Amino acid sequence: MRLPDPDGTRVVLIGVDEYQHFPPLPAVRNNLTELAKLFRSPLGGSLPARHCTTVLNPTDINSTLDPVHQAASEASDTLVVYFAGHGLRLSDGSFRLAVRNSERGRKQYASVAFDDLRAEVLDSTAANKVVILDCCYSGAALEGFMGSTDGVADETSIEGTYVMTASAATQAAMAPPGAPLTAFTGELVKALANGIAEAPDPLDMSSLYKYVHGQLKSQGMPLPQQRARGLGHDIALFHNNWCPPSEKPTLSTKREEWFREIHHELLGRLRDVSAFTQDQLRPELGDTALIRSLLVAQIAVQLTQGKSTTTISDTLSSSGVFATPRPNADELSELITEVQFAYETDGLANSVSFLGGLGLFPWTPESTYMLLIEYWAAQRGRTMPRPHVERELSELWDTADTRVLSAISSLPSLPLVTYPDPWEKLKAEPDLRVGTVTAMMLGERGGGDRAWEHWMSTRPWSTLKARHLVQLGGDLVRCKKAQQTLAQYVDLAPADHNSRAVFVRAAEIIEEQLKDIKLAIESMSAIEYDLLRERTADEHFQDGCLATFSKHLLKRSQVFTPFEEHKMNHGTWAAIPWWSLVVHGKQEQRAVEDFLKRGGLQLGVRAESPDADELVISCEEPGLGPSWIAARLIFDLRDVVQACEVLLLGRRQSVVVDFLSEHINEWDDRQMHLAGSLDLSLGPEIGATLTDVATCALRRLLPGSSGPPLHHDGVPALDRILSSSRLPKIARCPR
Repeated sequence: MRLPDPDGTRVVLIGVDEYQHFPPLPAVRNNLTELAKLFRSPLGGSLPARHCTTVLNPTDINSTLDPVHQAASEASDTLVVYFAGHGLRLSDGSFRLAVRNSERGRKQYASVAFDDLRAEVLDSTAANKVVILDCCYSGAALEGFMGSTDGVADETSIEGTYVMTASAATQAAMAPPGAPLTAFTGELVKALANGIAEAPDPLDMSSLYKYVHGQLKSQGMPLPQQRARGLGHDIALFHNNWCPPSEKPTLSTKREEWFREIHHELLGRLRDVSAFTQDQLRPELGDTALIRSLLVAQIAVQLTQGKSTTTISDTLSSSGVFATPRPNADELSELITEVQFAYETDGLANSVSFLGGLGLFPWTPESTYMLLIEYWAAQRGRTMPRPHVERELSELWDTADTRVLSAISSLPSLPLVTYPDPWEKLKAEPDLRVGTVTAMMLGERGGGDRAWEHWMSTRPWSTLKARHLVQLGGDLVRCKKAQQTLAQYVDLAPADHNSRAVFVRAAEIIEEQLKDIKLAIESMSAIEYDLLRERTADEHFQDGCLATFSKHLLKRSQVFTPFEEHKMNHGTWAAIPWWSLVVHGKQEQRAVEDFLKRGGLQLGVRAESPDADELVISCEEPGLGPSWIAARLIFDLRDVVQACEVLLLGRRQSVVVDFLSEHINEWDDRQMHLAGSLDLSLGPEIGATLTDVATCALRRLLPGSSGPPLHHDGVPALDRILSSSRLPKIARCPR
C-alpha cells in the first residue's frame, strides 16, 4: 500500500451546518476544518491546499456538485468526497443530500440526489475513489440527531471505490449538542490523528473502518457501514500515526482510568450481591460498572439523609434502572445493608481517610454521587437527545441539578484527548532560545517549580491515582507563575533588544497553553474542578483535620447507646454529624409527630468571638410553633474532638436530627424508639461561621500544625490526640 500522489489527488469536503428548514448542525463546520487539516498535514501526504476543497453550506445542486465535477475531472490518482449534514429518504427509496435551502414536502427537489453525486464520481478517471457520508435519510426530528443511513451502502456502490456511511437504517447518526464534532467523524478524526494500534502503515480503509466501528460500538453509538469494489478496502489515505505504549497517555485516558478506579473502590465487596447480577440491570442505560456505582452512591446519600431501609427499598423497587423482573425486597434489603456497612466501616472504600486515594470524601457522599451523575449524563448525552437525558435524570436519579445538565455531551471530550503536553511542545519549538527560556520559566527560574510544589502539598487527596488532575493542575499553576514572571521580563527588556522578542514569543506559548488548560478544565465536572482548584492555608488545614477525624470515626464499631439526658445530643454516624432529641410522654410524642409532618427547624449560632471557648447552637421551630420544640447544643471548643465536630458541621452544612421516644417495658428496661428523622440544612452562612470558629479553635489546640504533608493522610498532631480521646457518641438510632 502507498499514500496517494498529492499531485494527482483531489479532496472535496462538503458540509452543511446552517439550514433554513432543518435543525442546525454546528459540529459539521468543525468536521470540515479538522479533516482539511489532516489531509494537508504530513499524515495525509501533505496534500496541497488547492487540491483540498471545502464547501460549506451549499445552497443548491450547482454549488454542491460543481466542485465535485472539477475535482473529478482533475484527479488522476485518488478522488475523495466527504459529505456531512442532513439526509433525505424519499418515498420511492431514493437518497438525497439536504443543502442549506432544502425543504421537506413539495420542495424536495431542492436537495441533491445522491445519484447525481455518484455519477460525477464515476466519471472520474482517478484510480481510487472514496466516498464518506456522515448524514441520514430522514433528517433530525429530535435535537442532536442526524438520522439513519442504512441502505446507502448498497445504493452508493461505485465500481472500484470505497464507501463508508455513518449508521444503519434503524439508527441515527449522532451530532450531540455541544460536542465539537459529530460522533462518527469525531472517531474518524481521532483515529487519523492518534493512529491505530496493530494496523498497517499507511492506514487502509478497512483497518480505519474496524477501529471506528469498534469505538462507536463500545460507546453504544450507531454503527457505521462500509462497501467496497475491487481493491477499495486497501485504499490508504493517511499514515498510521500510532505511537507505542511507552508514549504518555492522554488526559482522557488518565481520566477514564480514574473512573474505573472509582467503580472498583465503590463496588468493593458489593460486586456479588444478588441485586447486581448482570440481568438485573437495564443494559441500554450504559456501562454496568457505572450504573452499579451510581446505585451505591445513591443509597449512601439516602442513608446519610436519615431515610430508613424500607423507604430506600421502596424507592429502588420502582426504579427504572432495574430490568424486569426487578430484584425482590430481600435482594434490595441485602444491597442496602451492604452499602450501609461499607459506609460505616471505610467510607465506601478500602482507604478510610480519602476514598481510595481518589479525592472523594466520606463526609460528602453527595459529591461522589454528583460526580458519577455528571459523568453518566455526559456519556448518555452522546447517544440520546438532551430532553431524553433530562427526563432520565429526573426519573432514574432524582436530580435536576443545573451542573449535571450543563455536563451533558461534554465528557469525554476532544480537549482532553488533544490536550498538548507543554514540555513536548517545547521540544518541538524551532527557536532553541524560545524553548529554553519558556522551559526555564516553567521550572525553577520562573518560579514554576515552587508553584507546583505548593499546589501539590495542598491537595486534599492522594496524588497517586487522579493522574489527570495532577497533570492538569500542575500545568496550570506552572503556567500562571511563568506568565507573571515573563510579563516582568517583557516590561524590563529594551524595546530594540533581541531578547524582548524571545520573551514575547515565550509569553505567547504560555498563553496558548493556558487556553488549552482552560478548555480541558471546562470539559470536566464541577467536582473535579473543586479538587483541582488552589486551596488557601485554612482550607488545607481543614481538609487535613477532617481527613484525620474521619479516619478515627470510621475505625470504631457503630453501636448506638440510648441517651440519659433530657435534651438534644450531638454526635456522629460514620463520618458525618448526627443529632438526637429524646421526647417524653404522649403529649410530646404527638407534638413531634405533627412537627415531622410540617417539617422545618431554624438554627441560631452564638459564640462571643471566633476565639471563644464555647459555641452554642439553638434549634427551634420557626416562630416557636405549636409543638414548642426548642433545644440547645453546647460545644466545648477546648475539646479537640468537639472542635472537629463543629468543623464537620460547618463543611457539610447539613445534619440529620433523630427524634426518639422513650418507653419502659414490663421489666422496667428503658427502650428508645425512632419517631422520625429530619434532614436539616444549615445553609452557607451558618456553615461559614461554624467553619471559622472551629478552625480558630483547632489552630489553638494544634499550635504550629498545618495541613497534611505531601502524600500523608492527615494532620499528625491531631492524629496523636484523637488516638487517646473519647470520640463523639453514635447519635444515629438504628432504622
